[in-house]
Amino acid sequence: MATGIGEQDVWAAADALLMEGARPTIERVRQKIGRGSPNTVSPHLESWFRALGARIKDPGAFAAAPAAPDPVRQAAAQLWETALATARQEQAEAHRQRMAECDERQAALATRAEALQAREQALQRREQDLAAAVELARAQLRDSNARLQAAETRLAQQDAQVQALAAELAQARARADAEQAEHRQARIAHQEAQQALEARHAAHERRWLTALDAEREAARKLRARLDEAASREQGLQARVREMEAALAEATRAAERKAQTLQAESAAALARQRAALEGRANTAIQALNAARQQIEALESRLARAEEGLQEAHAAQARKDEQLAELARHLVAATRPAA
Repeated sequence: MATGIGEQDVWAAADALLMEGARPTIERVRQKIGRGSPNTVSPHLESWFRALGARIKDPGAFAAAPAAPDPVRQAAAQLWETALATARQEQAEAHRQRMAECDERQAALATRAEALQAREQALQRREQDLAAAVELARAQLRDSNARLQAAETRLAQQDAQVQALAAELAQARARADAEQAEHRQARIAHQEAQQALEARHAAHERRWLTALDAEREAARKLRARLDEAASREQGLQARVREMEAALAEATRAAERKAQTLQAESAAALARQRAALEGRANTAIQALNAARQQIEALESRLARAEEGLQEAHAAQARKDEQLAELARHLVAATRPAA
């Protein structure tokens, strides 16, 4: 039954690789052990690197056995020098590759930064265009308000004309009432004259015949005046009816025109407000989305730069550890004087 690998297995494989002149990596340790997953090997290998400095300080940690012959020790030293040179070459090649990758990432980041700057400039231009469009819409709204005020002014003028016609109609009605009162007074005077005539006829029957012609003339004139007053009254009534009809028609026309102007103005104002609000909302949403994209890209760029700096720092620490290990191993394998 297969069992999992432990820290001692990983440390032993890493020591063996180091003595062979190879740099311990997760894949090499797995190949050396013959089993194990990267997730299992990685933490044990990290602990091996952390403890490597303290182990290097022990001169006998990686030294050959004291009883070994000189030829064996010399062969081991040569083997160690060869392995160390190979490890240095591999380390230098890996460092060059990492530096090349870092340069490529920096170039890609610079390209993305330029693209972001260009996009930000485009967004600024678009924002300026949207501001100009909003200002144009506001100017159109002010123009619509001015037209609405002009329509309201014309409607007020028409109302004043209607009021003037109503005043003229009231005056005509007053004149008609005055003429009707005069007509009634004339009728009363005629009745009084007839009563006086009858009284004088009863009292002065003889004088009645001589004054009859005069009374008849007066009666004729009075009838003429009455007929004229009646004709004038009919004419005034006809004129009053015509003026009332004209006033009613003018009032209806003014009301229809006012309603039409108000409906057109309200519809135009509603359309312009809806269009303006729609364009402003679309512009604000596009601007917010662009700003969110820029913030996300800037955050990703910052995280990438932080990761790159951490990778440089980790590589520098590992290079220092390997250099210290090499110095201790050379000192440990060097023959005693």
